[in-house]
Amino acid sequence: MRVEAARAGRYATERREDGGGQYGVSISDSGGILGKVRYLLFDISPTMSASSFGNTFYSEIDVVEPNAPVVAAVPAIQPAGDVRREIVDAEGGYQITIDTTETPDLTDWAQKDLAPVVRIWYPKLVKMLPSEGYEAPKRVSVTFSASMQGVAATGGTRVRCAASWFRQNLQGEAKGAIVHELAHVVQNYGLARRNNPSATRTPGWIVEGICDYIRWFLYEPQTHGADITARNIARARYDANYRISGNFLNWVTQTYDKDIVRKLNAAAREGKYSEDLWKTATGHTVQELGDEWKAALEKKIAAEATEQQKK
Repeated sequence: MRVEAARAGRYATERREDGGGQYGVSISDSGGILGKVRYLLFDISPTMSASSFGNTFYSEIDVVEPNAPVVAAVPAIQPAGDVRREIVDAEGGYQITIDTTETPDLTDWAQKDLAPVVRIWYPKLVKMLPSEGYEAPKRVSVTFSASMQGVAATGGTRVRCAASWFRQNLQGEAKGAIVHELAHVVQNYGLARRNNPSATRTPGWIVEGICDYIRWFLYEPQTHGADITARNIARARYDANYRISGNFLNWVTQTYDKDIVRKLNAAAREGKYSEDLWKTATGHTVQELGDEWKAALEKKIAAEATEQQKK
C-alpha cells in the first residue's frame, strides 16, 4: 500500500522565521495514525521552477512510529576532540559564530585567519548593501561540515562549508568564498517573498553577480579572480553568472553608475526588480550595456595581444 502525504491527512510543519535551516513535518490523520503501510511515496516538486537558486534539498528523511521511545539524535560523523565554536563580535553588535566541531583540524585556521576577516567584513557588507528600513541579521553562523560536498551554501543566517574543499584552498580562495556567502546573508532576498505578495523574481545572475562583484573587486581585487581574458571572452555574457556577471557589474559601476549595485540590491530585497532599473540608472537597457561591456573587453584584449607581439 502507498500513502501520499498530501492526501492521507493533515500535516503540521515547524519552521524558523529567519528562513533556511531545518524543517520538521508531522503527518497524521484526524482519526489517529494513517494505518499500516509497507511503502511511503513522497511526491516532491521544485519550489521555484524558474530559478536554479531557490530549490529545496533533502539531506535526511526519517519515518518513525508515533509511540516509539525517544532516541537522542546522533550526528552521522562524531566530532573528534573538543567542540569548537568561535564567537566573533563585530562592530554594530553583530555576532558571527564559526563552528569547527566536525573539523577540528580547521579550528586554528578559522581562529587565526578567518575570524579577523568576518569581524571586519560583515559590517562592511551591511554598509554596502543597504535599503530603507532594513536591518541585517545580528547573529550569523558559519559551520564547517565534514560530509558536505561542493564548496558552500547559505540558507537564511546559516552558512555551511564543505570542509574537503576548504582544506585544499586555505591559502587561496577559502576566505573569499566565506565573504561571498556572508554577502548572501546580508542580501536576505527571502524578505521579498514574505513581505511582498506581488514580488518579482530577481534573476540568479544578479543575486550571485552582486556577491562575486563584492568578493573579487572589493574584497580581493589583487587576485584578479574575475578578470576576463582571451581564454574566456567567448563565454562572456553579462548574465553568465558569478565571476563574469561580477565583472559586468564592476564595469557598469565604473562606467555609468557607482551606485548600481546598491540600487539593484534594494530593489531585489523588496521584490521590485525590473529591467527598467538599468535604463533609469544608466540611460541604456541591460542588453545594450552588456553589448558595450563585451565590445570594450574585446578591444582591451586585442590591444594587449598586439602589445605582447611587439615584445
